[in-house]
Amino acid sequence: MAPLVHLALAQFKPRKGDYRGNLERLRSVFAQVDRLEPRPMVLSLSESALTGYFLEGGVRDNAVTAGTLARDLDTAFRTSVDAVRPLDVVIGFYEIWNNKLYNSAMYVTLGDGDPHIHHVHRKVFLPTYGLFDEERFVERGRDVRAFDTPWGRAALLVCEDAWHLASSYLLFLQNVDLILCPSASPGRGVTAKGEVSSVRAWEAVLEAQAALFQVFVAYCNRVGVEDGITFFGGSRVLDPFGAVISRVDGLEEGHATAKLEEGALRRARLFAPMRRDEKPEIVLRQLRRIVEER
Repeated sequence: MAPLVHLALAQFKPRKGDYRGNLERLRSVFAQVDRLEPRPMVLSLSESALTGYFLEGGVRDNAVTAGTLARDLDTAFRTSVDAVRPLDVVIGFYEIWNNKLYNSAMYVTLGDGDPHIHHVHRKVFLPTYGLFDEERFVERGRDVRAFDTPWGRAALLVCEDAWHLASSYLLFLQNVDLILCPSASPGRGVTAKGEVSSVRAWEAVLEAQAALFQVFVAYCNRVGVEDGITFFGGSRVLDPFGAVISRVDGLEEGHATAKLEEGALRRARLFAPMRRDEKPEIVLRQLRRIVEER
């Protein structure tokens, strides 16, 4: 059976505040992906992949428009491969839009005429606890939307968005096939078993997201150390039953590929027909009541 899509994840170690330098280093990633056999149709990178994450006030100096980023990526891509063939890229970035700053992710097609931006998602749930202080420096996004691609229906969530059930449920109602989640999640805490708490928590969240909503999930986390904080990587692809089908191990840069089979979606949705039986009107009625009573 032909795959729904052939996907690559690239764990990347950006240098903080060095947009141009990181863009130049990304050329080697493009070249590596282009040489893979079979060649992936989609490449996913992490949150804030070309600038680093903990920029705080530096977000103002490193934010770009989606159009600027798309053109820069297209130039880097075209100058890093021998024969230009289209490649879809998912990447997180600090965005300036309508004179406001956002932590965003973009899905863009490169190498096929002018770069084509399919969708920009602006992070809705901004963490402001522990190590995080995002809401001081960027605005909150307002929408969680699926979008169509030549191979199926996709959606973007940025890191913390995936931890909120509402995000995935809204995409479930929009009949999404694949959720792509760029992330910049550091290692935090230790479990009673000696595991890194944040790593184990992410594993549980992603497994539940994929299995509950019967979707493929592609999680791409960054690696490296920034301001003394270590990002754990752990990038992976999960099938609609919640099983990991591909992953990047370790704390170093690397990549993984996965063929996402349409048959897996069909089997999961026939085994447990949650989409067929869902009643969003009941949820809407109850949400209205809860909001009115708060």
